[in-house]
Amino acid sequence: GSNELSIVNELKYLLDTDSAVAGEAAGIAMGMVLVGSGAGNVHNSLPAQDKEEIMELVGELKSYARETQHEKLIRGIALGLALMQYGQEENADALIEDMRSDRDPVLRYGAQYALALAYCGTGSNKAIRILLHTAVSDVSDDVRMAAVIGLAFVLFKTPERVPQLVKLLMESFNPHVRYASCMAVGIAMAGTGDAESVAMLEPMLDDMTDYVRQGALMGTAMIYMQQSDSSNSRKIRTFRERLASIVSEKHHSTLTKMGAILSSGIIDSGGRNCSLGLGSRNGFTKMNSVVGLVMWLQHWHWYPMMHM
Repeated sequence: GSNELSIVNELKYLLDTDSAVAGEAAGIAMGMVLVGSGAGNVHNSLPAQDKEEIMELVGELKSYARETQHEKLIRGIALGLALMQYGQEENADALIEDMRSDRDPVLRYGAQYALALAYCGTGSNKAIRILLHTAVSDVSDDVRMAAVIGLAFVLFKTPERVPQLVKLLMESFNPHVRYASCMAVGIAMAGTGDAESVAMLEPMLDDMTDYVRQGALMGTAMIYMQQSDSSNSRKIRTFRERLASIVSEKHHSTLTKMGAILSSGIIDSGGRNCSLGLGSRNGFTKMNSVVGLVMWLQHWHWYPMMHM
């Protein structure tokens, strides 16, 4: 978030080497340095020269994403552009529209995150409408997944609305949408121990698809953060036992096992003394938490992101 253009140019040099893994990282890194810069749109406090440079850079990134053959590079750029839109609300609309209407699903995927970050915590009805529409209509599974997860970011200040919105999506025939619904409920209701949300995720723990079970485990673990063993009429006890058994039993699929291992860490993070929160107590959105969480959600495509 320092908008340090010398660093951005070094990262761009790395991107131009056209190496897939390093390039994806460079794309995301550029986004992190320029978090919330609004990709050079008019309404921010940057000096005019920097604005022009950032706008030029965004143009170059977009055309580069449309030319390169590497999906990883496109994803890095799409996420980088999304991070730049953090907190920009209406100012980000032009770029989001441009990405949303692209033929490449990876850019549309970035557009969902751009929307989630631009309207993070605003509860904007327009953003929710677009995300819900995409969640049921896009042809790409990944884009639909990103759209559902985006709901949790837009609505984190009124979290109880998220379970209501994704209730029907939980029953979707598309496993990506089911996974995303579990994650969205987990992110929104993290640390509340909310019984209704846990009950919503419960049937998903026995889903047919392994990564949906993973999402349900992680979602439930987030809801149970910072909760004592007596919470939710002692169901948390049963859940911990379930985690332990999934980790130790042989016949579970790798993805479900991975979900259980991560969940064991989430539910006890900081000695059960930490909780996931996108905002501070007095209502400010915490940029580090939001960006960290968006990064972590990318572990779907790139495992090292799990450490986020």
